[in-house]
Amino acid sequence: YSCRDSFDFLEKRKRTTKIIPFQILMALKDVDVSCVQVAKMFNVSDTYVHQVFKQYVDLPRKKLTKYICIDEVYLNLSPTCKYAIVIMDFVTGDILDIIPSRRKIYTENYFLSIPRSERNQVEYLCCDMYDPYINYTNTYFPNAKVVTDSFHVLKWLLSLINIYINTVKKRYMAKDAKRLKDKNHQTNSSNKTIEESKEVYILKKAKWVLLSNPGKFKDYESSYNHKLGMFMDSYAWEREFLKLDPKFEEIKRLKDMYEEFNESFINDLPSASRRLDELIKIYETSDIAIFNEFARLITKYHDSIVASFTYIIDNNMEDDSVVIRRLSNGPLESFNNIPSSLRAHSHGIDDFDFFRNRILWHCREDAAIQAIPKSKKEIHRASKPRGPYNKKK
Repeated sequence: YSCRDSFDFLEKRKRTTKIIPFQILMALKDVDVSCVQVAKMFNVSDTYVHQVFKQYVDLPRKKLTKYICIDEVYLNLSPTCKYAIVIMDFVTGDILDIIPSRRKIYTENYFLSIPRSERNQVEYLCCDMYDPYINYTNTYFPNAKVVTDSFHVLKWLLSLINIYINTVKKRYMAKDAKRLKDKNHQTNSSNKTIEESKEVYILKKAKWVLLSNPGKFKDYESSYNHKLGMFMDSYAWEREFLKLDPKFEEIKRLKDMYEEFNESFINDLPSASRRLDELIKIYETSDIAIFNEFARLITKYHDSIVASFTYIIDNNMEDDSVVIRRLSNGPLESFNNIPSSLRAHSHGIDDFDFFRNRILWHCREDAAIQAIPKSKKEIHRASKPRGPYNKKK
């Protein structure tokens, strides 16, 4: 004789209690934890974890707001879906939605499905210098102004300066190689390396002289440098670095002019526009090709760069304080670490819906689960066709 007691917390023909799915969902709040790791916590299969999440979590998009940020994140779902688009509310930092691809065939269907009245409420669109994002104001958000993130403009200039620094460094390294060749010839030896010159050493150690914000220089205390044979502080590093190329001083002067411009003109767009016009003329007439090219860039994005000097009042701080914030894509740039972390721990992504909901489940504090979970048939995803089978003889 045998009998089985029935318990409300244990489903029929199940070896797990009813609370396990909810514990799994709570564990999946952490994007640094994979389905395999969660499965080991509760002694279930990773397929079961994946299935439970898709049954209970299907989060809707949030409504567009007055200030939105748009940027892409690398997913590599397929050849046509390498970069997904993330939409964020600049004020609250909430992720409004994630689109599987930045290709027009995806974005057009998505944005045109949103009511026009909702799209018309968007007043500012913060993005980088990717032209399709900038054109969204012409096609989807007619009342919005484009804000080109100041970080990306400055990053573009600094990348050109860094390339020039490396060019100078290669020139001095070529001199080191010639010195090694001459030394081997004189001593009839075959040495592979030689001690690097002081110039190469300085170019490696003090790139910050040209690349750092002048107001944020590291204050190096004077200390004796055995390689250079002298006491070095911040000013000494700057002096020795600028002596290595005749263009360095002019590059630093012109770059610092844009750094100063970038930190001025709080909500003073007319003055910012006039100063940007002045900088364009200065850079166009410069003898340095870097700034001629930079002049063409800031001319192309003139209006959106000026719009980036818009500051808004943010009273959503946790301590009830009120601060003013400059419109930028900064909050979204910092968010990109989350999808990258999930992709790394998952060893790749092939299910976009699962990925999207997992990110939103992590980010949204007010995320709710399905009152009635979806059936297995609803969440089933057709697998790839099986390849030919060659039986070994």
